[in-house]
Amino acid sequence: MKIPRTRRIRSRSEFLCVRKEGESIRGKFLVLGFLADDSLDEPFKLGLITTKKIGGAVVRNRIRRRIRGIVHRTGERIRPGFRLVVIARYRAAEASSDQLEKEWKWMLHQSGLMKPRMATDGPT
Repeated sequence: MKIPRTRRIRSRSEFLCVRKEGESIRGKFLVLGFLADDSLDEPFKLGLITTKKIGGAVVRNRIRRRIRGIVHRTGERIRPGFRLVVIARYRAAEASSDQLEKEWKWMLHQSGLMKPRMATDGPT
């Protein structure tokens, strides 16, 4: 599951801009940095950071795949117009996908980036 090139943060300057000018929320496994950007054509842009402190290449790639999968499943619930930087902390290597997803949703909720749920037409 590849994130389209237009929706990825790739340059160092973009990462630094989000980290310096934006806000961040820290969790046990992840750190979420976010910055509002009205000029985005895409719903959001995402950058992932996994450092060598976490482990070898296999471990870092597994964490990135898990995070991309979580973003893929929950991406439609993210408010548009934001640049997001997700930094995996060293404990992320020990976390299950469910733990990472639970923390991701908590961070989105705490930051106000999650769209409110629409009321569905249920039985009356």
